[in-house]
Amino acid sequence: MRKEKKNWLKDNFSYLVLIFLFGSLVGFIYEELFYLIVDKKIVYQGFLYGPYLPIYGWGCLGLLSLKKVKKHPSLVFLLAILITGILEYISGFMLLKIFNRTWWDYTGLFLNIDGFVCLRSVITFGIGALLLIYIFEPLIVKLCKKKPKLVRVIAISFLIIFIIDNIITFLFRY
Repeated sequence: MRKEKKNWLKDNFSYLVLIFLFGSLVGFIYEELFYLIVDKKIVYQGFLYGPYLPIYGWGCLGLLSLKKVKKHPSLVFLLAILITGILEYISGFMLLKIFNRTWWDYTGLFLNIDGFVCLRSVITFGIGALLLIYIFEPLIVKLCKKKPKLVRVIAISFLIIFIIDNIITFLFRY
């Protein structure tokens, strides 16, 4: 059984990294566009130096579990709201406790919980989950099958950059 898990991870390594990278980049673009529209200015929302937000990458990896209920879009949407809401709350809480800083604050927005989660955010993430599960994840699977060597190079390159970014961030920023 243990060997099967090891092979599964080896066989799916590039796919998982690509999903994480996709989510992190799309999350960054979403956040920047959102605040550009709402605040009329560019405000870097990131934790790290690079143009990616890992919370979205982790969220996408968590949302892959919803492929099991893909035949039921409304269930995908509702479970995505639950998964992303829990992830966002825990992340916001932990960032506050560790760094004594909030990266987002939904205080004052409808149905917010301690300012870490609100109805608008989880609805947006639910819609994003539908796009991920029904459109983008299948495209990523096709890319991984058609160009496995290219995908592996992208995955390894991103991981190296991401690890270096984390090291530099924690050594010099916090």
